[in-house]
Amino acid sequence: MHVKSQNTNAKTDLQQIAVFLLLAFLLPLVCALILANASIPEALSLILFGLEAATPSLAAILVVLLFSSRSGLRSWFRKCYIDQIDVRLILFGLLLPAVFIPVSKLLSWPTTGIAPVPGLISPKKMLIVCWALVAEELGWRGFLQDRLQPYFSSRTLPLLLGLIWAAWHYHFYLANELPVPLFLFVFGCIADSYLYYACTKAAKGNIVPVSILHFSENLFLNIWLINPQNNNGSITPYLVYVALFALTAILAFVALERKQAKLHS
Repeated sequence: MHVKSQNTNAKTDLQQIAVFLLLAFLLPLVCALILANASIPEALSLILFGLEAATPSLAAILVVLLFSSRSGLRSWFRKCYIDQIDVRLILFGLLLPAVFIPVSKLLSWPTTGIAPVPGLISPKKMLIVCWALVAEELGWRGFLQDRLQPYFSSRTLPLLLGLIWAAWHYHFYLANELPVPLFLFVFGCIADSYLYYACTKAAKGNIVPVSILHFSENLFLNIWLINPQNNNGSITPYLVYVALFALTAILAFVALERKQAKLHS
């Protein structure tokens, strides 16, 4: 009976994962195809872009409602956003990009010839940046990471999730909205995935710190302009940024593994 229950739960998990991935990957394509119509009003275009960017979270909400109930949705929201709030992790998520991204620009100054001077963000761009607080992490870390956890080790899961996360950006890549080399972007997603995994585990499933981290990365990337197109075509600022985050991810992940080893010893 216990084995049968486990098999049923595994089947349900796999069904949820499959439906989530289908929605998360197909919904952006629908939005992108509509956005390709040049006659769309700007306000509608902005709404569609917001929906396109939020498809991971929207897909997760739809799947939870489909396979659970409204009460299940409420308890899931509580786990992701209310329980186990850790102010230190939130500050970590906010401050890490605020330090590392301008440092990347500064260290690259001799090779790019571009002084590390912050830029201004338009209200429209700031709205898009703030949307990162809710658009993706509910889906990636709040839903998919938890559903995949029973089937993969802690070392393998962030790698897989990072690859899925990078692949999901295909619609931005096709629309020419990823102005960095693809290999660097994929590596950055994988490095971030390990760091986000460690933060989520440290927060006991609460995704507020990683949502803040995601937002902060997007914010300071737009302020300091480290993409090649803003640095005479040089990938050095973005490369330094990815390297710093990769190093932090390694340190955070090692610290997490040591903590878990102590708990199980």
